[in-house]
Amino acid sequence: MKKIQSDKIPGKTEELRAPTPWPGANARLLSSGLGLPVASLDRVANFSATDFERFTLEWASDYLAVKVPGIVEVQQRGGAGDKGRDVIAWLDPNTTPDRRWRLYQCKHYGSALSAGTAAVEIGKVLFYSHRGDYSFPQEYHFVTHKGVTSPFQDMLDEPEKLREFVIDNWDKYIRTEIRKEPVDLTPELKRHVETVPFTAFRAKQPLDLINEHAQTRYHLIVFGLPLIERPKPPKPPSEVAPGENGYMTQLLAVISADLGHSVSKLTDFVHSEKHRRLFDRSRLTFYHAEGLKELARDQMADEGFFDTLLGEFVDGLYYWHTGEPDGYQRLISTIKASQALQLSKHVLEPHVLPNDREGMCHHMANAGRVLWCDT
Repeated sequence: MKKIQSDKIPGKTEELRAPTPWPGANARLLSSGLGLPVASLDRVANFSATDFERFTLEWASDYLAVKVPGIVEVQQRGGAGDKGRDVIAWLDPNTTPDRRWRLYQCKHYGSALSAGTAAVEIGKVLFYSHRGDYSFPQEYHFVTHKGVTSPFQDMLDEPEKLREFVIDNWDKYIRTEIRKEPVDLTPELKRHVETVPFTAFRAKQPLDLINEHAQTRYHLIVFGLPLIERPKPPKPPSEVAPGENGYMTQLLAVISADLGHSVSKLTDFVHSEKHRRLFDRSRLTFYHAEGLKELARDQMADEGFFDTLLGEFVDGLYYWHTGEPDGYQRLISTIKASQALQLSKHVLEPHVLPNDREGMCHHMANAGRVLWCDT
């Protein structure tokens, strides 16, 4: 499995932090009161610095680290002491001599990236690779939210012109920007600049960035694209799984109370068709609702949507799951009431099926938010 790491603090490596949730994601997904849709390129072009950082974290963690062949580890290095490295994609494990790597410089600029502004970042990787702090990357990608200017793109398309521009404009753009002390283009450093392959430098076009982001689980949140068809709900495994313990304990308590003697497994009451059917159907619908959780997690990148929906069931069914004194009747009346429960405008509401409603009752018990039997 590919690693995702961060190195915000010099000398300390941490896991790449998870992207923060997008504000107003539920409303965005429902398209309620938001007016005309915003084109993807326009949306990205209008990102704030915080939005663009979140967006590139999503792209790095769920596209670079997962979908790109050959990448074995992704690190985030942006911050103090990064030496001109923002996101690193390693192509070899750390036990490999002369480890190959790619550099992705994710920057939020006020306008399209120009050659003069880019020269500072190019100068950093040239200086530090010459000094021996790290090797020169196989590829160096500028990742921006507004793309690059036409003159700069022309230089990227003709790398020798970019090399010439960097050498000719070293004192103008680079000399005083790499570190506190000026960095002169000494003969030795110049030979390094003349030797490394400038074909490594390239720009990630915003549309390409969007198309790659579209292959992540976060894309729906950002751009509000339609959900793909909901996968078929998972079938219950032959044996009760650890994740079922909460509702299963309560279900067995209900069956025990209704039978008048204690049961702990299906074989204890398999002779009772009524209770055997309740047991089998409870597991079926629990896993049906589990499909909703997977939908929120995998397509909306936020399992919290399922949790808020579960909260609506707990609140809306309060008088049923607290009303009947008998555990069996309390469970059955709550399940019946769930089929008529009015749900608010929730991103998952259009995908809730009858079996999901019944299964949500068991998820409430599994989470310990209802108690079918008082004792």
